Amino acid sequence: MTRYLLVSRSAEYETRLRRLFRARLQTLPGEYLTFGVDEAVDRVRDTPAIALLGPLLTLRETKTLSETLAERHPGIGVVVVREQRADLEDWVEEVGMHAVLSPEATDAATESLLERLDDWLVTAGRAEAPEPTGDEADPQGEDATISLVDLLLKPESAVEEPAAVATSVDVVTEEVPEPAEPEWTLPDVGGVRTEVIAVAAPKGGQGKTTMAVNLATGLAEVAPNSVVLIDADLQFGDIANVLDLEATRGLAEAVDAADDEVLIKTLLIRHHDDFFIIPAPRSPELADTIDPARMGALINRLATMFRYVVIDTTPGLGEHTLTALEHATDGVFVTSLTVASLRALRTEFELLVTLGLLPQNRHIVLNAVEKNTGLVVADAEPIIGAAPDVIVPRSSGVLLAANAGVPLIHNDPRDPAAKAVRILVQRIDPDAYPTRRRIHRRSRSHESQ
Repeated sequence: MTRYLLVSRSAEYETRLRRLFRARLQTLPGEYLTFGVDEAVDRVRDTPAIALLGPLLTLRETKTLSETLAERHPGIGVVVVREQRADLEDWVEEVGMHAVLSPEATDAATESLLERLDDWLVTAGRAEAPEPTGDEADPQGEDATISLVDLLLKPESAVEEPAAVATSVDVVTEEVPEPAEPEWTLPDVGGVRTEVIAVAAPKGGQGKTTMAVNLATGLAEVAPNSVVLIDADLQFGDIANVLDLEATRGLAEAVDAADDEVLIKTLLIRHHDDFFIIPAPRSPELADTIDPARMGALINRLATMFRYVVIDTTPGLGEHTLTALEHATDGVFVTSLTVASLRALRTEFELLVTLGLLPQNRHIVLNAVEKNTGLVVADAEPIIGAAPDVIVPRSSGVLLAANAGVPLIHNDPRDPAAKAVRILVQRIDPDAYPTRRRIHRRSRSHESQ
């Protein structure tokens, strides 16, 4: 049974506490508060004895959480995780809490505080004694340093509060610990010649199609007419719409023609940026007619016809996406900077490693990154198990390019997102750098149609 509850928007702090308390800790990402505090608290399992709120929660969120948790779990201890600041007295007055813990407090100090508060709650009759878990850390001495404000909440019973939970302010400056190593890391990959690039994402709406389209566009600059882009997002693929193309044939017909190179060529749609496209099936019901084995055969055939085969996959790890990754030399994995998406990508990696389907070349793209969202880029690595390779900032240029039916890297090469996507292209082929001649030639070609 879990003993502690952490509600936080800091993936780094969560990873550290999960390592420290293991099975004793359950976590609730702060992003769930978007749907309301009641909805978030509904996800709490068991009956935690102590709740740690923060870091990166607002005063309003912390106050409401404290009140709701106290209502749902009477007697619960509340620890606010935040830095010592001038407005601390406001928090003390408005939030029903037992202590304020610095997020930079050492592991020993953190354990010491929770153990002392836990003991007091049990003694005061507010919580049941914890069950042995076998992974309890050695108890720390009473002199463990910690940055905290200890506030007394008088128990209804006549039990005297132990000295460990004092009523005075105790502020101690501590050395900031080194960041914790990730609990799980992606294995190293070997490096092979790029031929087939599968662009994948654990969830929809991550920008996977944008990356696939711009990869094909950038690679076609150095390998004109030797790049093919497959829209294997079977039910709702929209590459044809993004590139303003009229598709009268699609992947279903191409899979049927996997053994006939001549027939495959008649099914290709040529884009004016010197690459070819196989659109998604023309209707969602046709997706069920595509046999994964036959799709694998088509990928192999196209790899003999083109220098680069780029595949935009269906979100998640369905049968067809696994087929694409199985035949890929490169995997481009796209995620946004949200806890839910990062965790989903980690789960996807763990499964691919277990199945032995992680491509030999790997590229992690952190997409639509913006400031003041509660997470920073450094928070991604402990969750994913590897550092992101390309950071793409959020930009309105992505939507403008899609609405114009033009690849982002050609619509506005100076856009920050376009420059970041260009870095991804150059990871595949270092010669794919932008030139004025290339961009202008394609712009004129597009306008003349």
